[in-house]
Order: sequence, then C-alpha cells, then structure tokens
Amino acid sequence: MAKQHARHDGFTLLEMMLTLFIVSVILLIGVVSIPDYEAGGTQGDIERISHFFYNAQTEAMASKSYNIVDIDRAGNTFHLRSRDGNILNSYIPERCQLNSGGLERIIFKPDGDANKFGTISLDCPDSSVRFIFQIERGRFRVE
Repeated sequence: MAKQHARHDGFTLLEMMLTLFIVSVILLIGVVSIPDYEAGGTQGDIERISHFFYNAQTEAMASKSYNIVDIDRAGNTFHLRSRDGNILNSYIPERCQLNSGGLERIIFKPDGDANKFGTISLDCPDSSVRFIFQIERGRFRVE
C-alpha cells in the first residue's frame, strides 16, 4: 500500500514574515513622504477666501438677486451683503492681511457675472497673493 502524504496548501512562517516586511517598508516610505498639512496654513486661508467668493456668486444666482462683497481693509474682513445691505456672511482671514488699493466692492449679478474687473491683494506670511477678477461670469484667478 502506498503512503499518502499530507498536503499543506498554506504559507510558511518565512513567507509570511517576508511579506509583512515588504509591506511594512512600503508603508514606511509612503507615510514619510506624506506632506505636512497645517490646518490654519496660508493655502487653507486662500482656499477659504476663494470659497467665500464662490459662495457669494452661487447665492446671487440661486436667489436671483444681487450679492455684494465689501472688502473692509481696516477690519481685514470680507462681508457678503444682500442687495438691501444686510450682512449674510463675513470672513476674516486667519493668516493673510488685506493690502490697500484694489477693489473695494464686488457685486455679483443674478446671472453670476461680476460688475468690476480688478484685483484684491493680500500679504500672507510666506507670499503675496492676488485675486484677479474678470467681469465675465464672475471668474477670478489666484496668483
């Protein structure tokens, strides 16, 4: 009678350890290369200002009314006002400071267009930033 050999279809301890070692090295390299994100950083501040402008434009289109963004340089604040002057929202930049000169007010029309062409300049800890507005479709870019 022939001997039957037991068949083992699993991994050996050496194979498991080698696989775990390789996965650990890949994870270590990946985690070390993840950039640090500072929640209150300059980039986050600029993104929040951009969202403030997009919100003003979207709100004007949704309500089919004019929305006014006042730039208060003395208070370093952006105010979103309705057509009748009520403050709907405000934003105070955390790290950036508004520069003098440039746009004082932007009006977003019900179709989403802005009423002026111009810039808003800010001094941030690591750079100077400009929001450049176009009249058509209320577009702006950040430099």
